[in-house]
Amino acid sequence: MSNLVLDGRYISACVESLKEYDLGEVVALQPRGMFLLGDTVEEPSKASIVGEGMLSFSSGISGENRSDAQNAFLYASLVANKLFPEEYQGKEWYMQFRDVMTKAGWTPISKYYNDLHVSGTSVRMDKLVLDILGSVVAGLALPGPTTALMLKVAGDAIAALQKRDTELTLYERNLLNHGVGGVTAGACTENNGVATMALGAVRFLRKNTSTKVLFVDVDTRNVNLYRGETVFEKNDLLAKATREVIASKLVAHAGKIADYDI
Repeated sequence: MSNLVLDGRYISACVESLKEYDLGEVVALQPRGMFLLGDTVEEPSKASIVGEGMLSFSSGISGENRSDAQNAFLYASLVANKLFPEEYQGKEWYMQFRDVMTKAGWTPISKYYNDLHVSGTSVRMDKLVLDILGSVVAGLALPGPTTALMLKVAGDAIAALQKRDTELTLYERNLLNHGVGGVTAGACTENNGVATMALGAVRFLRKNTSTKVLFVDVDTRNVNLYRGETVFEKNDLLAKATREVIASKLVAHAGKIADYDI
């Protein structure tokens, strides 16, 4: 599916659409080297804050696939943030995010969005989003221990973030200043050259002004919760055609990405 033959007119339409999106306020930060078109292969002990998402990468994923995943995720998030900036627009945000991911070369092969009900009066967002990601990863038809390793790396990435104040502060700032209310955990892998990205997301409507989201108990009586699950498979042809447009528009937003050790 990743190399599905696409009509040239469809590819051109995707490129033109991506050119037209407004990403919002430009942040004057020094671009990071890894954020450009290509990249060397990263060790699997790395994870990334990408806007309001936490992405982890299994061993063996190429630098190009890693960079494409980061750039497409951030680009789609910024577009959705600009078009649907209100917290009550969580569903519209998520649908727009998926649409832009598709245009950027990441085809949804499964998707789900619905209300989320949890028992009790409090919940940890980091644990909740990891549980949702676990449900997504469990449904992947990948060989051997791949899915178990994807989930382990994702769990390690979130746990490591709790110990890294700088990256956690960046994440909270990305989420609260630029997001519309959501936590996303992603696990990316590559099998026989095909890149797959599994995402678990919690969108929420807050009823208070708390500035902390992760690693704290959230009173479920003060939030409305929504659950999003998507598996994306990379279409190499479309991703290649849109790569330069996305990278050029994201240069000013490079500060929203940060790698850290697991």
